[in-house]
Amino acid sequence: MDVLIGNFHSGNRNKSVNSSWYVDSIPIRVYRNYKSEGIDFPDQQGMQVYSSLWNGDNWATRGGLVKIDWSCAPFKAGLRKFNARACEWNGPDSISRCAYPNQANWWTSPVYKQLNADQLAQLEWVRDNYMGYNYCTDYWRFNSQMAPECSKPQY
Repeated sequence: MDVLIGNFHSGNRNKSVNSSWYVDSIPIRVYRNYKSEGIDFPDQQGMQVYSSLWNGDNWATRGGLVKIDWSCAPFKAGLRKFNARACEWNGPDSISRCAYPNQANWWTSPVYKQLNADQLAQLEWVRDNYMGYNYCTDYWRFNSQMAPECSKPQY
């Protein structure tokens, strides 16, 4: 499994256009930079990848629509051939080093600036078939006070 975290930078090396997450070359999440509009964007810090198993709470089962088959317990998860291809974070100096456009920093390539039509279709397929929770549509949990990025185009 390859996990790619592309953080495309515009001509200004310190201004990220988006942060894109890929698994096995399939885009699974795109987070656009709207920092100029006052919306937080993680461009001055390191990022982490982690995975977990959900405990079956109401939010994780789409309000009980997705039934848990407890006869399959214990539930286990694992990763095979995991390869995180990203820039290693070594403190604030990493910001300019990771943004420098060169071959080693593949995420600075223009090909990662925006998803093409095939990638958009893949992202929609992932969202339709695997996204169990989206905080931007959880009006009940957030009492209709949605995060500002939820009203913006994300890809």
